[in-house]
Amino acid sequence: MYAHPAAAGGFAMTVVSLEQPYAGHAPQVLTLAAQVPGGAYFSKWIIAVDEDVDPSNINQVLWAMSTRCNPAEDIDILRQTWSTWLDPTQNLPDERPYGSKALINACMEHRYIREFSKRTKVRRSVYESVAARWEHLGFAGAPPKLWSLQD
Repeated sequence: MYAHPAAAGGFAMTVVSLEQPYAGHAPQVLTLAAQVPGGAYFSKWIIAVDEDVDPSNINQVLWAMSTRCNPAEDIDILRQTWSTWLDPTQNLPDERPYGSKALINACMEHRYIREFSKRTKVRRSVYESVAARWEHLGFAGAPPKLWSLQD
């Protein structure tokens, strides 16, 4: 679990990395994370990602959201939730103790987890071949480190 400092000092976004042992686990974790004191108070964005995604790495989180989340199916909104008087998005100030939360399931769909799309992963052999020729191909610096490789 990670609270991103860039999101209002860590209060506004929480990312939970989890292994999905059964159907419905990711939505349950999202709901629970929205109810504990740290999540209930001000968090606006609560995101669940699979265990292969580092919750502290915003690039990996965005990758998971872009490749594993279907917005129409995987985002729930909680309305009239506990918030803070300091929330600048709530105007008039009288409305500030109330807010909302987006629960974003950026996990692989559990029913297809074993055969989930490989298109978002690079084969390890291809990555290693390109990385070995990185400089020869005219690229500066070191090749990027990929965290999601397909064997």
